[in-house]
Amino acid sequence: MEGMSARDIFNGAFRQPPVKELDVSKQPARAGRVSVTGVSRIRPSFLDRLLQPTFSAQTVGQVAAEAREAGGRLQALGIAKQVAVELDTLSDGTLDVRLRCVDGGRLSLRTGVDVGGASEGGTVSVVARLPNLWGAGEWAEAEWARGTRTAAAARAVLGIPLDGVGRAAEASLAQAEVDHRPYSGHVELRRLARMAVKAQQGPVSHEVAYALAWREVRGLGAAASPSLRALAGHSVKSSVTYEVALDSRDSHTVPTAGSLLRATAELAGLGGDVRLARVQAEAQASRPLAAGCVLSAGVQAGALASLDARGGGGGRVPPISDRFFVGGAHSVRGFEYRGIGPRDGADALGGDVFYAVGLSVLTPPLLRSTDALRGHVWANAGQCALLLGGGKGSRTEFARFLASPSAAIGVGLVYRHSMVRAEVSWCVPVSATTGDRLSAGLQFGLGFQFL
Repeated sequence: MEGMSARDIFNGAFRQPPVKELDVSKQPARAGRVSVTGVSRIRPSFLDRLLQPTFSAQTVGQVAAEAREAGGRLQALGIAKQVAVELDTLSDGTLDVRLRCVDGGRLSLRTGVDVGGASEGGTVSVVARLPNLWGAGEWAEAEWARGTRTAAAARAVLGIPLDGVGRAAEASLAQAEVDHRPYSGHVELRRLARMAVKAQQGPVSHEVAYALAWREVRGLGAAASPSLRALAGHSVKSSVTYEVALDSRDSHTVPTAGSLLRATAELAGLGGDVRLARVQAEAQASRPLAAGCVLSAGVQAGALASLDARGGGGGRVPPISDRFFVGGAHSVRGFEYRGIGPRDGADALGGDVFYAVGLSVLTPPLLRSTDALRGHVWANAGQCALLLGGGKGSRTEFARFLASPSAAIGVGLVYRHSMVRAEVSWCVPVSATTGDRLSAGLQFGLGFQFL
C-alpha cells in the first residue's frame, strides 16, 4: 500500500470489474411457448399461421426476429397499436416468447382536403375505417366527399389480407357526380364496381384490378360546343388494369431524397361499349444539393388507343371520361385546370396522348423552428393532343404536340403538412398554343400529388 494515494486506494476499492458481453443470438434454441396478450379480437387459425415461423426458428436470434416480425404484422393489420416482445427461459430450456399488445381499437376517423386553385375548386372528405373486423386483419372503409366541383361522392371498400406480408384483396363500390364547368360545360356521373389484388414488398408494389364503370356525361347547357354534345350520354367500360410502382422517396408530398417510378396499363373491352388500351407512366427524383437545397425533377406521360375500328380512320374517338387532361396547380402550373390541349369553344376536350415535365429547386427551410416551409423555384412544360378518329387535322395536331409545348416558370412557397402539401406560386407563362387558358400571377394548390 506504500506509495499509493488515498484516491488510488478509494478507486481501487470501488472499481467495477470489466463488463463482459456475450452474444447468444446464434445459440441453438427453440420457442417452447408463445403468448399474445392485450388484443380483444384474433382468430385462432390466423394466430396459428402467424406464430408458426416463431416455433420453427432454430436459434435465439431467429426466434427474436420472427417474434418481432409477428408483432409488426399485428400492427400493420390494425389488430394491435403497439407490440412489445419479451423473451425468457422455461424450465425445460426452451424459450418463453411473450407479445404484449395494446389493442388496436374498433373505429378510426380521418378527414382530408384537396384544393387546386380557383378554377380547380376543392374537395373535403371524411373517411371511417373499421379495422380487424373478424380477427384476421380484415377491414372496411366508408368515404364521403363533397366540394365545389364534386357535388357528391361516396365509396365503400372491404379489404381482406392474403397470406404473405403486404398482400391483400379489395372489393369496392363508388359513385361520384363531378361538375366540370366552366372549363368543360358538362356534369359527369360515375358509378364503379372494382376488385383488386395488391402486393407490396419494401418499396415495390403491384396491383391487378378489374373494374366495371358506368359513366354518364350530362347537364350540357345551351352554350355547350358541338364536340362536347357528340360525347354526351352513357358509356360502360369493363377493364383490367395492372400497376407497378417503385417508391423510395422520404416523403410523398415534399420529397427531399429518393425516387418514384410508376407505370399503369389498362385494357378495356371485356364487355361494355368501350374498347381501348391505355398506358400511363410517371417518374420523379429528388436529390439534396449544397446548403440545404433540394433539386427535384418529374415527368408524366400517357397514351391510349382505340380497339374499336367501327369509326374507321384509326378507331372511334375515345370517351371524354377516359381522356388525359393537362394544366393546373397539380400539373403544369401557370395554366388553368385542364387549360392545355384540344378545345371547342370554352370546352376542354382532353386528348389521347399527353406529357408533362417539371424541374424545381427547394430552398433551405425558411424558419429555424421548423423545416416545413421552403422557397420554391420551378419550371413546367406539357402538352396534350387528340389524334384518334382520323380527320385531316391529325397530322397538324401531332406536330403541335411534339414541337409546341406549353410552358411556365415561377417562384413561390411550399409548406409540408403532416398529411398534405400547400403551395402558393407566382406564375409566368412563357409559351402557349392557340386555345390554352393561362393562369398568370398567383396560383394556389393544396393536395398530395404535384409535378
